[in-house]
Amino acid sequence: MFQQTDHSQPAEEKRKTRQLEGFYAKLIKYAAIGFTLFQLYTAFFGLLPHMAQRSIFIGLGLFIMIGRNKFIADTKPGSKIPIYDLILMAIVLVATLYVTFTYPDLIRRRLHPTQLEYFFTLALLVIGFDVARRSIGWPLPILATIFLIYAFYGPYFPGVWSHRGMGLQMFVGRMYLGDSGYWGMMASISTRIIAIFYIFGLIVVGVGGGDSFIKIALRLAGRFRGGAAKVATVGSSLMGMISGSGMANAAATGSLTIPMMKRLNYKPEFAAGVEAVSSTGGQIMPPIMGAGAFMMAEITGIPYLSIVVAAIIPAFLFYFGDMLVIDLRSRKDGIAPVPAEEIPTWKESFNIEALLQLIIPVGLIVGFLMRGASVQYSGTMALAWVLAVFLLINRKYNIKEKMKILIDSFEKSGNSLANLAALAFVAQVVVSLITATGGGPKFSQLIVSIGGENLVLVLLLSMGACIVLGMGMPTTAAYIMSASLVAPALVNLGIPTITAHMFVFYFAIMSTITPPVCTGIYAASTIADVDWVKTVPDAIKLGLVGFIVPFMIIYNPSLLLDGSPGRIILVVAIKMVGITALAFTTIGYIHKPLNFFYRLIFFIGAIITITPGWLSSILGVALVGVTLAFFVITQKKSQIPANAN
Repeated sequence: MFQQTDHSQPAEEKRKTRQLEGFYAKLIKYAAIGFTLFQLYTAFFGLLPHMAQRSIFIGLGLFIMIGRNKFIADTKPGSKIPIYDLILMAIVLVATLYVTFTYPDLIRRRLHPTQLEYFFTLALLVIGFDVARRSIGWPLPILATIFLIYAFYGPYFPGVWSHRGMGLQMFVGRMYLGDSGYWGMMASISTRIIAIFYIFGLIVVGVGGGDSFIKIALRLAGRFRGGAAKVATVGSSLMGMISGSGMANAAATGSLTIPMMKRLNYKPEFAAGVEAVSSTGGQIMPPIMGAGAFMMAEITGIPYLSIVVAAIIPAFLFYFGDMLVIDLRSRKDGIAPVPAEEIPTWKESFNIEALLQLIIPVGLIVGFLMRGASVQYSGTMALAWVLAVFLLINRKYNIKEKMKILIDSFEKSGNSLANLAALAFVAQVVVSLITATGGGPKFSQLIVSIGGENLVLVLLLSMGACIVLGMGMPTTAAYIMSASLVAPALVNLGIPTITAHMFVFYFAIMSTITPPVCTGIYAASTIADVDWVKTVPDAIKLGLVGFIVPFMIIYNPSLLLDGSPGRIILVVAIKMVGITALAFTTIGYIHKPLNFFYRLIFFIGAIITITPGWLSSILGVALVGVTLAFFVITQKKSQIPANAN
């Protein structure tokens, strides 16, 4: 991307080049800080008119992402600034500020765009696709390109896929001049809701919350067998709950947990798998679910509290299976707990800082939401609390150090928001074209027509679609794509809305650890210094339950806390037996190695137990119980000395 400097370049020219590079590097830094401050200002004092708010959000995001990708790619002294990047940055600012200041006029005449508006529309489209390609690779731009082709050449598609097509004038009017295109739902939700929680999570970590997460995890899990991996699971699940990205979470917590696991004799690929899976699972952890709960409430109209309550048991089953695999693997490999001297005391873990910086802010979010406050207000109040505690009560740093920490946190927040804005822009292109062409209902009909009356086949097709749609994307974008294309097919089959959306939400998230575009595994493997391909088998074993739980909730409404307490407890207990048998199968170990025969029987028992129906559940539990008892008894007999009598 950069042009390499000739070694014969005069010293004065080199000095000017470095000065120019330093100026633009600072420009991007201050733009990121300004982005965070803009979001904080509008969160505390009220949003701007909707088109103005969204255009500024998208404009700043694209501007920063162009600059960031340039400087990340090449930091060699004397590197020149590519002139085309400077031109792209200027176009982005002009094109978005044009909307910010003239949107009332644009909406009034959106069927009659000017030549300048044609240029701005197409320029932003190309720039947005290029930014997405630079930041996450080709999957999302390719998907968006497919829908663009479908939109413009609709009349040439066969059968039900044919539509009247979209001309360039209509495209410009919808995408740039109206509020259902570039400045539509994705930009709205991102700037109103998700942004405040991105900032909240990064500031909590920046002011010391990350250390508190790890201390709490060490205290809770470090004392047990395989403690390092369990610490990673607990810490990453807590961090992932507020991070909004499995990949970002794996990168943040993995830098602490993966070296600890390797030091305590875990294989690098297993350590990376533990971190990738637990970081991904944090996105399904109530009460925040990486902002996913708020997104689902916004899209479905289901109250936030109902979604959080419904998500409790599925999240519990996911982590039950994850922890069980870790425990069995630790038994098998003889992994010891974390050394006692490295485990903080209860007082050190659950100290006043943890209470003030972690527990109370999350409690404030839930409390305000339960009282009927908006998501934005709840997140803003929690963030205000964190900032007040850090500035007024924290005594670990002086005021100069505090300001430096806040500025660093603001810069990181701005960079994360920029990535969110760029992805939201391209994802919104897809969502808008799906709506304009009727592609969503047609895609749903395709799934139903292929699956027919076979619900299992429909669910498998839906799972595959969600994983493909979620490749390389953060939770929010992946879920919105899946909710737009896949969830309607399940709802049309009579599946309750909350169940259908929870199903697609899970698989949109599980795409983070599903090859070939498994961003969570990429991030963790890089830290572990191991080939990501070697991490995949362990990650799949650890996260296998995450691929099964969505099917469970379709057939067992009790897992979403729908039913009597007795029935819910019984169903959960049965599914735990099935998950346990599945863990025995994948690891091939209990307190002794399991031969092929035992693993096969446990696998059959797991499948029978997990499938719906009371008869199959009883048979499955009985098979698992009898097999486990027989294994334990025969192992004890084999250990009795021959001359014991």
